[in-house]
Amino acid sequence: MTANRVERASTKKKRRAPIALIVVPLVVVAVVALVILLLQGGEVPIIGGEDEPVPEFDFTVRRSVAVATTPDADIAALVPEAETVGTEITPTLDDLYTNAFLDPSNWRNGDYEEVFASFAPEAVAAAEENVDTLTLGATSGEDYESVDPGKGFLVYEVLFDRDGNPDTAVVSVRFTALGERTDGTFVQIVSDGQYFLQEIDGWKITAFDVTRSDEETEAPSPSASTSPSA
Repeated sequence: MTANRVERASTKKKRRAPIALIVVPLVVVAVVALVILLLQGGEVPIIGGEDEPVPEFDFTVRRSVAVATTPDADIAALVPEAETVGTEITPTLDDLYTNAFLDPSNWRNGDYEEVFASFAPEAVAAAEENVDTLTLGATSGEDYESVDPGKGFLVYEVLFDRDGNPDTAVVSVRFTALGERTDGTFVQIVSDGQYFLQEIDGWKITAFDVTRSDEETEAPSPSASTSPSA
């Protein structure tokens, strides 16, 4: 597993030599290399360029169902609260799948620290053990060239306690994306399953039952807008 940001920072060593002894030779080397590059007609590299853009993705909520734990509960009265719970949780799942499958700064390094932040403390270890199911994978930076979002759907079942308060949300998820591998082949990434959430300093995932059923696919057809005009 690639070290996370905290671990990488802790491995950095303090400078023991005077700054001038290190910086000056580096500047000289950089200037010489730049002059040679310009004389050869090459392009000047931009240091500290922008990060790759993160594709936009939002789940579509198909429905939110209220589930009572007492036989005399007024289900109709609980439905608006169930819909509110779905509205509160959906951004968490949008971020979860964006961080797990779409953000190049995560999957190129196999660093999914932001993904595990969506889990309750007692569920983090299980999530880390299932990193290849819950994310693009620990070696995704070696395996993929790009990933584009497809479709995503959510269905909520919100369980209410005896006092009519939301206790647990069970979210059924389906997510797809198109991945281009480094060898030029394409794969349809498919994530299906359920997440169980409870309100623990915000809604957090306490358990999950998720599978991956990725499939080989053909390269996408060129956009009609790129075809030559008649």
